[in-house]
Amino acid sequence: MNYKIDNQKSLIFFYPKGTLSGVKKVMNKVSEDVNKVLGITSEFTKVMTYSDIGDSSKDNTDNGTNYIKSIFVGTLGVSTDLPLSSEEEDTLKKRREAYAFLFKKAPGSDEIRLVIIGSDKRGTIYGLFHLSELLGVSPWVNFADVRPAKKEELLMTDEDAFISREPSVKYRGLFINDEWPSFGNWTMKHYGGFTAKMYENVFELILRLKGNYLWPAMWTSNFSLDGPGLLSAELADELGIVMSNSHHEPCSRHSEEWDLVRGEDSKYGNAWNFDKNKEGLTNYWRDGLKRNAPFENIITVGMRGERDSEVLGREATLKENIDYLKEVILTQRNLIKEVYGDNADEVPMMLAIYKEVEKYYFGDETTEGLRSWDGLDGITLMLCEDNQGNMRRLPENGETHNGGFGMYYHFDYHGDPVSYEWVNSTYIPKVCEQMSEAYDKGVRDIWIVNVGDLKPQEFPISYFFELAYDYEKWSVHSEKPYQRFLKYWTAQQFEGFLEDKEQNTVIELLDQYTYLSSIRKPESLYPSTLHSFNYGEADHIYKKVEEIKHKCDELEMYVLGKRLKEIDSALFELVIFPSKIIANHYEMMIAAGKNKACADRGRVIANFYAEEIEKCYRIEKNLISTYHSIESGKWDGMMLSAHTGFRYWNEEENMYPSRSYIWPANKHRMVVTVPLTGEYSMGGDWTRKNLFLYEFIKPLVNTQTFLIENGGNEELEWKIETSEEWISVDLLCGKLPPFEQADEKISEKEITVTIDREKLMSLVKDKASDDAGSADKKSGIIYRNNTYYVAGSLLLTSGNKKVTLVVLAACYKDEDLEKEHLVPVIPDEWLPFISKEDHPSAFEEVRLPVNTGDSIGLAIEAFEYEKLNPDNERELKVISPYGKYSCGLKALGTKDEKDKSHDISYLINTIEEGDYEFTFIIAPSNPVTKDNSLKIAITWDEKQYLLNLIDEKYVGGDNSNYYWSKDIFAGEHRQSLKLHCNKGVGRLDVDLTDDGIVIERILVKHSKSKWHKGFLGPIASDGR
Repeated sequence: MNYKIDNQKSLIFFYPKGTLSGVKKVMNKVSEDVNKVLGITSEFTKVMTYSDIGDSSKDNTDNGTNYIKSIFVGTLGVSTDLPLSSEEEDTLKKRREAYAFLFKKAPGSDEIRLVIIGSDKRGTIYGLFHLSELLGVSPWVNFADVRPAKKEELLMTDEDAFISREPSVKYRGLFINDEWPSFGNWTMKHYGGFTAKMYENVFELILRLKGNYLWPAMWTSNFSLDGPGLLSAELADELGIVMSNSHHEPCSRHSEEWDLVRGEDSKYGNAWNFDKNKEGLTNYWRDGLKRNAPFENIITVGMRGERDSEVLGREATLKENIDYLKEVILTQRNLIKEVYGDNADEVPMMLAIYKEVEKYYFGDETTEGLRSWDGLDGITLMLCEDNQGNMRRLPENGETHNGGFGMYYHFDYHGDPVSYEWVNSTYIPKVCEQMSEAYDKGVRDIWIVNVGDLKPQEFPISYFFELAYDYEKWSVHSEKPYQRFLKYWTAQQFEGFLEDKEQNTVIELLDQYTYLSSIRKPESLYPSTLHSFNYGEADHIYKKVEEIKHKCDELEMYVLGKRLKEIDSALFELVIFPSKIIANHYEMMIAAGKNKACADRGRVIANFYAEEIEKCYRIEKNLISTYHSIESGKWDGMMLSAHTGFRYWNEEENMYPSRSYIWPANKHRMVVTVPLTGEYSMGGDWTRKNLFLYEFIKPLVNTQTFLIENGGNEELEWKIETSEEWISVDLLCGKLPPFEQADEKISEKEITVTIDREKLMSLVKDKASDDAGSADKKSGIIYRNNTYYVAGSLLLTSGNKKVTLVVLAACYKDEDLEKEHLVPVIPDEWLPFISKEDHPSAFEEVRLPVNTGDSIGLAIEAFEYEKLNPDNERELKVISPYGKYSCGLKALGTKDEKDKSHDISYLINTIEEGDYEFTFIIAPSNPVTKDNSLKIAITWDEKQYLLNLIDEKYVGGDNSNYYWSKDIFAGEHRQSLKLHCNKGVGRLDVDLTDDGIVIERILVKHSKSKWHKGFLGPIASDGR
């Protein structure tokens, strides 16, 4: 049956006597949503009971469609005479924060009414906002200016009638933190401070996201004082928002509040130290509990030092810290009993196991920690990741705690090894994988996420709340959760305005910019992060950047052409701005890296990149200015956070990239460069050197490029001669003007070299010797291990300058090519020329270090396995996309001890016997058990090796730990193993021994080869 709310009909909200004020406020907000979409101004009528609602059945149906002209809103325990069957009521009673959304006949009438009844206050509020969702109103309607599309009607069917689930996680919230300069300046300008008027927007957002919990801003504000007074706390309670203070603000007191009341003459004393000021701090906590007792809170217990520091200092012993914390917690629990009386057992409490508190919780071999102490009974233990999105210790072996477990997660962080507080740099596949791991191990009572200034984090915030509310729908166990969420979220914001093609563009932009911003946070992206030459990684990312900019332009032109003014602001805030600003940030750093590299080599194209840096700087400032001006300056101040070139953990001494300029030579000069290695030659009589194009050793590579550049002050005329028929170029001659305009690259020409493998194979069949291991020096052909290695050349001349480019290629037999994962190998004769390991001149080494290596090897992505062996208790899941590369592969669950099969098997085709280096790359996860290891078992040639992917001194989340910090910047853990390989196909078996491992890729090369330096390394097979 169909049900319709029509924009030609009136709509009445009926609510019974005793309806809570918070529910009525939300009812008003939903009526505003109805008006935005349908143009209806709703009426509100209070009734004693449901049965008292009069009949308005006139014109109630039309062609089998029932017109909904009234909505009844009720709450179990508050309203009586509810229109529910006994079964429906029983179902609702058993579920926390649930609601019934049903179509019911009015008593003694044919009129159909929409009935929204909650199991409690929040359940009713979620039910009301569900109607807004059906209307197409986004949770970000106010906080991101997402205007809904106008409609003539809302059509519903019997499938829309249901009783909602109970939320997966009990408390689901966000933490506004690190709020200066952005959020702080914004709220001071628009609301005069951190006031109740500002927080009402935050409360509404949380409720629309089906959340219920908040840690308020705390750097310079006091939630329970700045409302003004208790207005913010009262409003939160009214709307059903559970309040708490952050991990270091106990007993409903705020960090900044202490400075307002402390003093030698104060009853609270002056020292934030329980040993020295026991009475004063007890009074301080007691009064905080009394003040906020009327409201729904989760009370933070425990104690850390002022300003988020260690309380006793580093000179105190572990036992002294543990005993100190025990005394504090016992005192606080006694105060809770004193203040709350008989209701004390119902008051939720939380202890954050954060930073140094983790040591006190677990203890060590000689000192028992808080973990087994009964003083924590009933207290939720708030576990924490490493501030970078990677879980640390989690409950082990089905461990339970009668207060439950929570998780404090980060989309923003202010601290070592580097802060990240600007545009969203969170990748949802990582959140999905990590938070699913926490949930699976029993962390289900509190989820709180540090969102910094909130505004730049809309996309991941939405996912976090969806996952916490409906874990089964959005977890890593579900089918393609990330792809489904991209589609769902894009439609939630822009359906009704954007066609499918444009929505797909939005999806691509969201994925691409969050991938880039997450593999290296903007604050720690440097000119040297992506190597300017090796692997072509800088050029590879630059192409992605150009794609992002092009898609943004297309999308903006579409909106302009369709005159979709309604979504201008939302599209800019949620998609265009973060996409363009991250793309621009990468472009600036790539240009800065190339500027320096080219300047070091005397290439005048460095001047183009210097101007590119300045252009990017101007674009960034314009984008930020636009952000601050949209909606008449509604978000002015929100993008003020420093974000470039951090030299320490924070913004102190940060800087934008420096620029170098090169004067063209006052003579004829040709510069020839191989982009993949940075090797160059100017073809002079005394400094002339051969350049090598050797990517053709890889079986699937048929093209490689080199660059010709005019480095002088006169026109450069050049020509190319090829030595072999199997080598061709896309251009044989040309002219290049001198470098004049810094905004153009006309003084440089890219030449593409192509080899014809069929001609090459014909050549070797005719000329090569059939004796294995022989080399025909005259023909330039080497035959070894069933493979022909052939050398050819190009001669590039310009005036009296000559540069020879040696083309090195390998021809593999068909039977080798048909086998999976062939590992290319350089013949010994070619190795000195390619790897640059032969002794360079001291002068060259001092002036410009040689870029050693050859990068001839194989990259195997995690999904390129030959076989997976899951069991009934353990799923082996490919998570795609994921991490820096193409995907990740993770074991979900505990392996059946009876199952002796290997988890993952890969086939490796080695064409030459010898020692090979296998490098295993996994996500930068932390050990989640007491065994500080991330081990995998490797089986090769029936021998097993146990490989720990982290150093034995590794401590996840420890700001002073080099090994953890290094891998955070790298975005991975990696470890290598040398194995002897026979010629032919071998099986590499991998077992994920420890929990939490996500394997991303395996690199394989012959030991005589060497990988070049780089951040991304060999480009993934899917182009990631």
